[in-house]
Amino acid sequence: MLIKLLGIEDAPLAIFLVLTVSGLLAYFLASGLSYLLFFVWGRKRFHPDYVADPQENRKARFWGAVSVAGNALFMVPFHWLLSHGYGHLYWDVSDYGWPWLIASFFLYLAVTETMIYWTHRALHSDFLYNWLHKRHHQFRVTTSWVSTAFHPIDSFAQALPHHLCAFLFPVHAIMYLVMVGFVTAWSVVIHDRVSLVRWKFINYTGHHTLHHWYYQYNFGQFTTVWDRLAGTYKDPELCYEDVPEGVVVRWQDGPGKLVGPWAPRPTDLREDLAAAAE
Repeated sequence: MLIKLLGIEDAPLAIFLVLTVSGLLAYFLASGLSYLLFFVWGRKRFHPDYVADPQENRKARFWGAVSVAGNALFMVPFHWLLSHGYGHLYWDVSDYGWPWLIASFFLYLAVTETMIYWTHRALHSDFLYNWLHKRHHQFRVTTSWVSTAFHPIDSFAQALPHHLCAFLFPVHAIMYLVMVGFVTAWSVVIHDRVSLVRWKFINYTGHHTLHHWYYQYNFGQFTTVWDRLAGTYKDPELCYEDVPEGVVVRWQDGPGKLVGPWAPRPTDLREDLAAAAE
């Protein structure tokens, strides 16, 4: 699909090179910027107890690069098939209309949420965990560099539902590309341990931080729906005695609390009510 947008011949080698180069650029730019923002420039505000471990960061970057290249290799057949007219991708909204475009977005989410939850949960079974997934969970307390630090097969298994959607039902090509790209950005966001969003329907950063700490909770992709239905939900707003202070960065307490104009103050509501009464 990127091949078509770039106007490059859709040969397998070209597809692999474009996916690898673009994937590596996305990984190092997004994860690198996030790391600088939260763990270097903003360390005192977001992670005051963080001490950089160069060896650990190199290991994360190594697996991140291997994951990107391996994932690109596995994606080549899918992108080749899609670029040759197989599957159900389309470019013109008028082909199916706006109602279907909106409906297909929610169908896309439902399919990927379901498949990724159960794939991720299967990766925590003894065999698959020891063979594949433990490479990602060797980083129990995460940084932005861990976002893509997977065994390539593990990474592709969790990305596969997104590619399958393009073969299961009509999907607009731009929506497909945006969703696949958004997964990369989302992976960075949920590994930096700073929860800028705290709506419990969303599988936000705090949920995934606890997933790395406890292993058997919060397997979801973007939402917590399946975790709640299947009994694997763990609330990141609660304090757990076995989680060291600072691992989960909370807005309202702890040394990692946020300050600044975006940080909610517990007195705001009372002040507003008092001002209104006057």
